Amino acid sequence: MRKSKFTMDIGWKLLSLIIAIGLWFMVINTENPVETRSYTAAIQLQNEEALTERGYVVVNDDELSSTRVTVRLRGQRLALDALSQSSTRVQAVVDLSDVIYSYSGEPVSVPVDIVIPSVVNSSFEILSKSVQTVSVDIQPYVNKDFDVKAVVNTTDETAKELANAVASPGSVTVYGARSIVESVAEVRAYVSPETVEDGMVMTAVPVAYNADGIVVDDVTFGTEELSVMITLDEVKSVRVNLSLTGEVADGYEITDYYTTPETMEVAGDAAALSRLNSINLPDIDVTGLEANSGYEFSAGDYLPDGLRALDGGRITATVIVEEEETKELVIPVDSVTWGDTLAEGYMASISGEDISISVKGVASVIDTLTAEDIEAHIDLDGLEEGEHDDVYVRFELPEGVSLAGGGGTVNVSITQIE
Repeated sequence: MRKSKFTMDIGWKLLSLIIAIGLWFMVINTENPVETRSYTAAIQLQNEEALTERGYVVVNDDELSSTRVTVRLRGQRLALDALSQSSTRVQAVVDLSDVIYSYSGEPVSVPVDIVIPSVVNSSFEILSKSVQTVSVDIQPYVNKDFDVKAVVNTTDETAKELANAVASPGSVTVYGARSIVESVAEVRAYVSPETVEDGMVMTAVPVAYNADGIVVDDVTFGTEELSVMITLDEVKSVRVNLSLTGEVADGYEITDYYTTPETMEVAGDAAALSRLNSINLPDIDVTGLEANSGYEFSAGDYLPDGLRALDGGRITATVIVEEEETKELVIPVDSVTWGDTLAEGYMASISGEDISISVKGVASVIDTLTAEDIEAHIDLDGLEEGEHDDVYVRFELPEGVSLAGGGGTVNVSITQIE
């Protein structure tokens, strides 16, 4: 039988086929070899609406969106080139459609999926990715009502202190993730008029703040625009009253006490101002005091509702305490007087030794004190004509001076005038 054309020289044909295949692989590996490349992609959150529909929200979405994932792919050079040049890049996707909220409040771990654009008609092997999973902080979407504090910003400091601003509506509902809403301490509405007029109305937007006065972002408001009415209060100047109670330490004396300021400007409703005559501070207990002391008060704590102190309302009370000193003085006997105590028609003469006394007081008074500053007198009322020995001498001392010891008597001779 004759061999068919297919089976003729079959060995040579198989060898040629093998050589051709080998050459083809050689050309492919030379012109379009298999390579490994790295691609970086930002994480994309998908299907957030699925969480929203269930009443939840992602709190750390900004953090997740800024996370970069590096992916190592293996593929042929031409395919990798096409992938690099494609307008649709490699994507790192976090799918939230099936994420379940953790009632412990802990973040949920969600896998990061790598999506390669379908426009590249080739297959790639994902060798590695730098981020396998991410922690997604999911919290209930809640709301809470807050009173609105209206604030007037103006360069006119006097008008700013007199301005009384009220927002309408007076409260707003704040919406957001539970931890963020719970961090809100107050809601403010700022207006910034160039000039402040009584009765003016301006629009403002609500802004949430935490307890440290920092703006709280990522919340929304039930009302995005408010009206703020500004009224200007009346002003009255009132005196600040201060009283002391108790006794300072032995050997010490209070020489002065005062407040700074002595009067204070108070603003508020005219009717309430008309009933206010002074700011009465609580008594200061000076028991046992041995040195100068200062005390701080806030005027607002002692004002009726609806009134407020201007210029910050701070009051400083100062108590001046000095240590007492003693001083020895000699009162000349001829300086003793009797005033109008001698019966009419009689005259008196005084004899005896000069009188030594000891006085005490603070240094600022005692240092300049002399015998001439002290009045010495005797009482002759009821004494008859004749000689009277050991008549007691009394002393009138300047303010702040007291008798610490000493004293004496004089001899008095009373005679009738002829």
